[in-house]
Amino acid sequence: MIKKIKSGNFDKFLNKYYFSRFKKNNLKLSVSKKVNIVDHYIWWFSNKRKFQIYELSHKKFIYFWYQRLNYKSKFFWTCGFHVDENANLTEVVKSYSFFIKFLKKNKELPIIGLIVKKNIFLKKLNQDLGFTIIKNRREKTYQAVKKFYNIKNLSNFIFFKL
Repeated sequence: MIKKIKSGNFDKFLNKYYFSRFKKNNLKLSVSKKVNIVDHYIWWFSNKRKFQIYELSHKKFIYFWYQRLNYKSKFFWTCGFHVDENANLTEVVKSYSFFIKFLKKNKELPIIGLIVKKNIFLKKLNQDLGFTIIKNRREKTYQAVKKFYNIKNLSNFIFFKL
């Protein structure tokens, strides 16, 4: 069972999001580093991201974020997610598919992002949903991802677009 949480209720997920986000398994496959909880509170109330949260079976959650970005007068969506420990993989795949359909329907903007190379599951999932790897480092989509995520060591990541 996958249940979408109404957006007016997101602030009650402030701590749940933090503790899920900075679990060891989620950090290994992320661009960001762990922050203290006070900095997380400041970020939560000041960031430009929008969220979708789904409740999966057994009171597990998946947290999606998305943000519109502008790079050299071209707009894109970028997004990401993390899940509670031991979440049902079938539900993760299904909810991610719902989320990507939402982004594609919401605005006619390309979706761009990156994946840590060792995240084989997400690489395969994105390819199954139609994402393609951005190989040309001069391409505007590649440069937009690199700048948004402030990527220095390019060899650890795969850049994607849809």
